[in-house]
Amino acid sequence: MSGDWLADGRTELAGERILDAVRALFIDKGVSGVGMAEVADAAGCSRATLYRYFENRQALYVAFAGREARQLIERVWRDRAVPASAEPGEQLLDTLTALLAEVRKTPHLAVWFEPSNAGIVAQLANSAGVVDALATDFVAGFRPGLPAIAAERLGRWVVRAMVSLLTLPGAGEDEERAMLRDFVLPFLLDDRTVIA
Repeated sequence: MSGDWLADGRTELAGERILDAVRALFIDKGVSGVGMAEVADAAGCSRATLYRYFENRQALYVAFAGREARQLIERVWRDRAVPASAEPGEQLLDTLTALLAEVRKTPHLAVWFEPSNAGIVAQLANSAGVVDALATDFVAGFRPGLPAIAAERLGRWVVRAMVSLLTLPGAGEDEERAMLRDFVLPFLLDDRTVIA
């Protein structure tokens, strides 16, 4: 373990460095198989340093999931070329479908939705940190000006719907698009569905 882990004085990057280190661990060992001692070793820091940034494994999971959700949403928004003439509902449906596909093809994200991690994912889907990231970075993009409490409620619903499809996939993309069209789009697009 390097004694100069934070010698450059950039302690603000320490948390990010730790989160970067767990990516490979999650792929190799699964999410539930990673302990805090392994995270510290992978990050090249002491366990004491690790616990200064993340008080326990749940806090580490929440931070990782929140960061990855934000990065995933940014990546999908950036990489999608949507014609200005496209109908808003279809744009949203395409974006939700792209998010599902991106999670499934990204190894350090796909591992979270293996059956052995169902309990962890259920806890995270109900975590304010993860929901806040989604509500801020995704829901607000489609519903600008929505009160924060309404965005949070809507964010919770979207997270649960997406986690459900990732954990128990539909028979194919067409079936998943139909589920999203019927059970998610109405809440995201209709002002009457969310009461602040």
